[in-house]
Amino acid sequence: MNFCVLIKISRTSITFWCQQQAAIFEPLARKEGNVIPMYFYVNGNDFIVGKFAKERFLNGDTTCCYGDYFKLIEDPSKYFTIFGNQKHVKFLLYYAVEQYLSHFLNTVLYKNDSIEEYRNSFPLRFMFSSDIVQKERLLVMSIFSESGYDNVDTLSYLTFLFQGLNNQKIINSQLPIILLTGLDGNLYIELFSEASSFPIDEEVLDEQGADPRIKIMAKMLYESAISSNHISLNEKNEIAHLLHSAKDFLDQASAIPRGDITLSDGTNCYVQLKKKELNDRLMYYSGEEKIFRAIDNLLKKNSIHENKVQFVLNGEAVNTSYFIERLKKKFSQVIGTPTNIENEVLKLAFKNIAEANYKPFLSCANKAQKKICLDNFEPKSAILQPPPPPPKPIVKTILEPLRQAINVPPPPPPSKPALRTIGEPLKPAVNVHKPPPPLPPPPPPPRTAVKIIVEPIKQVVSNSPPPPPPRQIVKPVSPPPPPPPPPKRR
Repeated sequence: MNFCVLIKISRTSITFWCQQQAAIFEPLARKEGNVIPMYFYVNGNDFIVGKFAKERFLNGDTTCCYGDYFKLIEDPSKYFTIFGNQKHVKFLLYYAVEQYLSHFLNTVLYKNDSIEEYRNSFPLRFMFSSDIVQKERLLVMSIFSESGYDNVDTLSYLTFLFQGLNNQKIINSQLPIILLTGLDGNLYIELFSEASSFPIDEEVLDEQGADPRIKIMAKMLYESAISSNHISLNEKNEIAHLLHSAKDFLDQASAIPRGDITLSDGTNCYVQLKKKELNDRLMYYSGEEKIFRAIDNLLKKNSIHENKVQFVLNGEAVNTSYFIERLKKKFSQVIGTPTNIENEVLKLAFKNIAEANYKPFLSCANKAQKKICLDNFEPKSAILQPPPPPPKPIVKTILEPLRQAINVPPPPPPSKPALRTIGEPLKPAVNVHKPPPPLPPPPPPPRTAVKIIVEPIKQVVSNSPPPPPPRQIVKPVSPPPPPPPPPKRR
């Protein structure tokens, strides 16, 4: 098949893109767009994923709505019912993805077939954000592969990020890199020995994953909305939800930014703030020291000098001029990613998929890329140890006269076990009709042993009844000729 759907998963959202052969990639969007919150609503045969489910969940509907997916699936006793069938909650993501795959078949490929007819060959690729740990990635892949998706694979977002930055000569791929990523208000600090997809060490700082001005502005938005609407929401979750709106307010040139915001429960609010209050609160901000200490500990633990490290800021929450300037006070090589970097990452990813002919596990130009494509989803497979050879048969020379006396042929030599390592294909068996080679003649047995074994055989042979006489062949005697007739009287 010459098409593909690429899905990026974080702890709180799912993003969809698609591509057909000889066409550029594009967002795979439904009513809510191609980026949807990871919240689910299930009631009878109704299944909805996205904003509606999120609003219901945050308003207290925990009977039909599900959130915090990766924490929820840790409980083996959690189930939901759809179409009369009880399913474990891990399949919520499966049903959400299949809705988008069906939408792709119907509206992009203009197929009237159901997704069931395409599962085993549908090219499906996954990317994961830094906040998804290894066991969670393994689980997502197993859900789809065990459900019949044979053409499923995972790609490393960081591989193509570093490749794109290196192509634009923004980074040196041979030097160590510290990648700072802001996700849902948390800061993910990952240390790489070079530009690759596997960090050698990492650290997560809660509530430090944003430009401090954006975080403070988000808190000001929350306080203003709560006071004017007299509603109660979880402050930590709501501040993380308002980070995007806070950035928009921060970008306003006015000293009194204003506008409408939407809270996580769907409430719309009109808010106006003062930038002077923002600057006053910045004077008491101490989060930078926590970030510096965490970075210093990572470098010291891995014996890397800070002057040899490149700092790359990934994501709009931390990739700001303010955050860059703050880091440059301590570190020399601080790099902000370009605004179009995600577009470049997706170009490289879809190019990789097309070059692999839209097939899994073949998107690897070399061994290093193969390691990247698998994204460490499987543990390193050790070489399969061949089974031990069977023990050689013990042939005692004392038994050889007995074998010859009763005409027992020698046993064939043992067959050699087929040895192979993982990844080596089995060779077809060759049917060669050759008799087994005879055993080499044994050394002469001791005299005493021969007497003991052979003498009873002679006695047995002498006491046996004589053989029957040979049969005589009696030829049948032909009857005498009849007498001549008497002479006639005259």
